[in-house]
Amino acid sequence: MQRWHNREELSHQTVTLRADGLSRRGIARALGVSRNTVRKILLEHARARQQPHSVLEPAPKRAPRPKKTDAYREQVKELLGKYKDITAQRVFERLRKVGYDGGYTAIKNLVRELRPKPKATPSLQTPDWGPGKMAESDWSPYELSFTHAGKQKVQLFSYVLVHSKRKYFQAYESYDVHALMAGHAGAFERFGGCAERCKYDGQKAVAIRWEGHQPIYNPRFLAFCVHYDMRPWAIRGSPNLRPSVERSFWEHERSFLNGREFRDLADFRRQLRQWLDQTVDHRKRTAKDTSALERFAEEAPHLVPLPRHPYDTARVVYHVCSIDGFIDYQANRYAVPYDHVTDILPVRITQHELYVYAADLKCIARHELEPRGAGRSVDPAGLHQLRRRKPAIDLDQLRDVYEGMGQGATDFFRALSVGRSRHWSHAARRILLLRQRYATSDIDAALGHAARFGALGYESVERIVEARHRPRTLDEYVAAETAEHLEALIGNHRTEPRALTEYDRLPGTDLEAVPESESNQEDSDHGEPNQ
Repeated sequence: MQRWHNREELSHQTVTLRADGLSRRGIARALGVSRNTVRKILLEHARARQQPHSVLEPAPKRAPRPKKTDAYREQVKELLGKYKDITAQRVFERLRKVGYDGGYTAIKNLVRELRPKPKATPSLQTPDWGPGKMAESDWSPYELSFTHAGKQKVQLFSYVLVHSKRKYFQAYESYDVHALMAGHAGAFERFGGCAERCKYDGQKAVAIRWEGHQPIYNPRFLAFCVHYDMRPWAIRGSPNLRPSVERSFWEHERSFLNGREFRDLADFRRQLRQWLDQTVDHRKRTAKDTSALERFAEEAPHLVPLPRHPYDTARVVYHVCSIDGFIDYQANRYAVPYDHVTDILPVRITQHELYVYAADLKCIARHELEPRGAGRSVDPAGLHQLRRRKPAIDLDQLRDVYEGMGQGATDFFRALSVGRSRHWSHAARRILLLRQRYATSDIDAALGHAARFGALGYESVERIVEARHRPRTLDEYVAAETAEHLEALIGNHRTEPRALTEYDRLPGTDLEAVPESESNQEDSDHGEPNQ
């Protein structure tokens, strides 16, 4: 009686009955099939037990058909052997010239079949740096859509201790040297120390240029590293040389950015700190692994101790105070006392505050930084409340400024200040603002020229300055003023080096008669290395 319903059941019952000792004839009678079917099933079963098993059905084997590319197979092999990086498109073009009339896809498949497969490269082995020996730092840009502040491009700073894998992140609006130093200072404060060395890519804030394979480090950042006893290591090339910090950005994108919303940059930074404290420091890769905070307990004693006082990472720029008593910075205006109108003032900017100093470095205004591009005029301390009681700038002070610029400016002010001050004081103040773009000596010469021809208006003076002199930045102005100050103190004298032949003419210096040991001793006494 037939007891099977499909091929699988038939095979199973046939093999089972054969294992029980039943003959092929008896199996055929019991299952209602022919003896040849039983023999075929048993042979297939025995063959299958000797071969690997796969749930995927094998591809059907078809009889090979001639192809148009068969006649050009050897030519393709020759091209691939001669030109390793030749493209399938270029092979197709070469074969078309020798008579191939087929399509590009057939050539592409043939090139893919014949091109030697690249050798598998093993994963890179990272050096085993000891605790406190190495860190890695880098930047990554992100364009974020804040719920209240709109879209903003943010630069994310990352610092990773290689041994414990403990990480630090902070967001900034730029990635210049000041933000780089501020990011490091925040990481050092969080970890209570710093690693002996730190790897960087070829960013300008670290290495301003390269001489061959040697980086020329940014002097400002190098001074920062000296303050913390840290040695920078700038590396150009593959990101695989800094795997820890590159991986940290992947973790930030997958774990922090996904599923979160931020009101503004301040809220982004607040949530970032919370994520570092509650998630990153306690994360374990496996159940048996230790967290970064637990590994950091081993590394912390080996970190370089911090100095007693942190490094001042603030930016210092110079701005001319406008005639209405404001300093412009990043499209915002910050109030300054009216006594300093038209003065060139040093401005110190931290990550959160702006300080304005007088010429004697006395702080005259302090403001909290407004968002970049907000277009606000800030005066929370009420520095301009007495504007109606006191003129914007005293006329005697204005006269002193012009007389301090030179004889041309003095003659110009004398000609300009005829009549009532309300007719000429505004133009006099506007002319002083040209010092933001031109050197004082150039403005003095232009004012002397204008005075000789009676061109006493601001527009006339501006045209004369633009036609006769080259504008320059405030940094150049301050550098020139410093050079003049040093020249007044120490003079302009230089010590010219002597010609080496003068030493040969000195009495008693016969170098041929001096033994080699004594000659080397003299070189060492003079501080020069032995060659």
